[in-house]
Amino acid sequence: MFSSEPIEQPVQELRSQRPELTDEQKRHVLSAAAEYVRSATVAQPAELPDPSLGGAADQILAGAFVSLKRRGHLRSCCGGLIDRPIRLIDALRDASQRTALEDVRFPSLSPTELEHLDVEVWLLFNPQPIQGQGEERVEAVTVGGKHGLLVTRGDTRGILLPGVAVEHNWDSRQFLEQVCVKAGLHPTLWKDQGTALSTFEGEALRGRVLPTPPARKPVTGFFQPDELAAYVQFCRSNIALALSGATPNYYLPGVSDVNVSGVVLQVRRPASSHESNLCQVSLRPGLPLQSTLFALARAAAQTLYSQGIGAAEIDGIEAELLILYDPAMHGTVADPDLAGIEPAHRAVLVMEKSRTGILFDVECNVEELVSQAVKQASVSNPAATPVFSLKADATATRIAVAIGPKAVRGPAVRPPGVAGSFYPADPEALNSLVDDLLVGGETPQACAAALLPHAGLHYSGRIAAAVLRRIKIPETVIVLGPKHTSVGVEWAVAPHQTWSMPGFTVESDAKLARQLTQAITGLQLDSIAHQREHAIEVELPLLARLAPHACVVGIALGAADLAGCRRFARELAGFLRERQGRPLLLISSDMNHFATDAENRRLDEMALAALERLDPEEVYETVTGNHISMCGVVPAVIVLETLRLMGCLHSAERVGYATSADVSGDTTRVVGYAGMLFQ
Repeated sequence: MFSSEPIEQPVQELRSQRPELTDEQKRHVLSAAAEYVRSATVAQPAELPDPSLGGAADQILAGAFVSLKRRGHLRSCCGGLIDRPIRLIDALRDASQRTALEDVRFPSLSPTELEHLDVEVWLLFNPQPIQGQGEERVEAVTVGGKHGLLVTRGDTRGILLPGVAVEHNWDSRQFLEQVCVKAGLHPTLWKDQGTALSTFEGEALRGRVLPTPPARKPVTGFFQPDELAAYVQFCRSNIALALSGATPNYYLPGVSDVNVSGVVLQVRRPASSHESNLCQVSLRPGLPLQSTLFALARAAAQTLYSQGIGAAEIDGIEAELLILYDPAMHGTVADPDLAGIEPAHRAVLVMEKSRTGILFDVECNVEELVSQAVKQASVSNPAATPVFSLKADATATRIAVAIGPKAVRGPAVRPPGVAGSFYPADPEALNSLVDDLLVGGETPQACAAALLPHAGLHYSGRIAAAVLRRIKIPETVIVLGPKHTSVGVEWAVAPHQTWSMPGFTVESDAKLARQLTQAITGLQLDSIAHQREHAIEVELPLLARLAPHACVVGIALGAADLAGCRRFARELAGFLRERQGRPLLLISSDMNHFATDAENRRLDEMALAALERLDPEEVYETVTGNHISMCGVVPAVIVLETLRLMGCLHSAERVGYATSADVSGDTTRVVGYAGMLFQ
C-alpha cells in the first residue's frame, strides 16, 4: 500500500508538519477519498482524474482517517496514526478502502448507500507524547478542534479525532475519559502511569461521496426463481431425511454456494396456519449459504418432530425461503433515513442486542416495514438501535421474523443461583452471618423506597442490613435490580411462587407478578433471566429474617434509555395507584465498579448527590454522562420517577457508604456500596 521510495528528511520533522494544501488540492483529496470508497464498494479499480492530487500526493503525514456518515449517523470510520512518515496518497488510499470494507463495527458498504453518504477526511500530523502524570495531563490537551488523542495501555489502543471533542462539547478532562472508553478502559485510567497518551493534530476536509446521484439501474436478484425453488426442495428433502432417521445432504450441486447475510426458512405444518421461522443472520462476516440451509433444515425437522410430525407427512409441509444479502444502514430507529429501501426488493432488519426483527413484505410501504420490524425486535432504546435494509430474494411475498430470547415460566420454586459465592451455601453459616449483620436496633418506620447494595454479603451486607433495619417492611416487597446476565428477556419479573434459599424459603406473589406484566409494556414473566441473577437473591436472607411475613417479587431490568425508564415508571405508577396496600420498592444496586478507591468515591459522590436531589433525569444524566458504572441506574430512575408521579417523593436520607476496600484492603480496584431511604 505504501510507496517504497526513500524519505530523506528526519521522521519526526516530516510527521510534525501541517500539510500545506491549496483549495484545488483539497478538492482533489476529497474526490480521491470518495473514489477510493466507491471503487472498493463496487469492487472496481479506482479512477483518479489526477493521481498527483494537484501536486499534493507526496506530502508527508503522520496518518489519515476517513469517516462516512449518513445524516449525522456514523456509518464507518477507519485510519490511524502511522509510526513512520507516510505519503498523503498512500494514507488516503488505505484509510478509504478500509473504511468501505473493514470497519468491524459495521457491515461493509452497500453500493445503494453511496449517494447518501457524507465523507470526512482527516489528515493527521504532529503526534506528541504527553509527558505529564496524573492531573497534569489535562493541561496538555487542547480541545476546540486542535488536539486528537491516542491512548495505549498494554495491547489496548484507542484514538479519537480532534473533531470528536467539538461535536460533543467535551472539555479536556472529558476528552481524556472518552478516549479511555473508546479503548475499552475505565474512564479514569488516563491518570495512571501505566497508560501512555499522545496528542496529535489534524486538518479536516468534508464533502459527499457521490455529489451527483447515479442513474438508476433496474433492480435484479442474484438468485433466480429456479435456483430459489431448488434451494426450497433441498430443504424439504433434508427435512424428510432427518424425520426418517436418514442422513441429510450437506451440499446441493449445480447451484450457487456463496456467503450471504441472512437466511430464513419458513415451514408450515399440515392443516395449520402456524408458521415456524428458522433463521440465521450475520451481517459480518456473513454465512455460507448451503451449509446454513442444511442447518436450518435439520432444525426445522427437530421442530416438526417435537410437534408430532413424521416423514410420512412431509408432502403436506409448505416451505418458503428468504435469502438476505447486500446490507445497508439507515440510521437509527429514533432517526431513520429510509431513502433507498424498495419494499419489492429489500427487507428491513432491526437489531438490538440479542433481539432482531426482520420483515419482507412487497405490499408494505417503507414506514410500515420499519415500524413492524421494530415491534418484532421489541426495541427498548430507539436512539441506539440501528436500522438495516438487505437485498431480499424470496419465494413468498411476505416473511416476518422475530429473533430473541423467549420468556419461560419455569418451576414454581426458584432454587438458589449464587449460594456459595455471594453468601454461604451452608444454612448454619448463612444464619450466623445474618446474625452478625443485623446487630443493632433501630425503630423501623414506614418508607416508600430504598436503595441497597447487592454484592457478596461479606462485602456489602452490613450496609444493606442497616437500610432494612430502618424500614417497617409491609406484606409485599418489589425488588428492582439490574440484569447482570445475558440470558433471558430484557425486562423480566420472576414468575416463581417461592424463592428457595439455604435453610429457608421466601414467598413470592405469582399473581402480582402476572399483573405487573399486564400493566407494564415489555415486562415479561421469565425464569431464565432469574436463574443466575444475584441482585434480588442476595437481599433475601436479610428480608426473610426481618420480615418473614413478606412476599418478595423480583424484577430484573436490562438496558433502557431515559424515555424507556419513564414509560416503565408511568405504567408502574398507574398500576400501584389502583392497588390496595402500597408495596415497598427496593432498588438493588451497587455503585461505581473497578476504579481506585479515591476515584470510586469521587464518582459515587456525584451519583449519590444526584439521588438526593430527587430528580430522576438528573440521576440518569449524571450516571451515564460521567460513565459511572452504577449497575442499577435503570431501577433507580424508574423507582424515583414512579414515586414522583405518585406524589410520594419528598426526601432522601443516606444510611451508609463503603467500598470493597473497607473489607479487602485493596484500594486499586474497588466497588462502591451505598444505602439510602426515600420518603
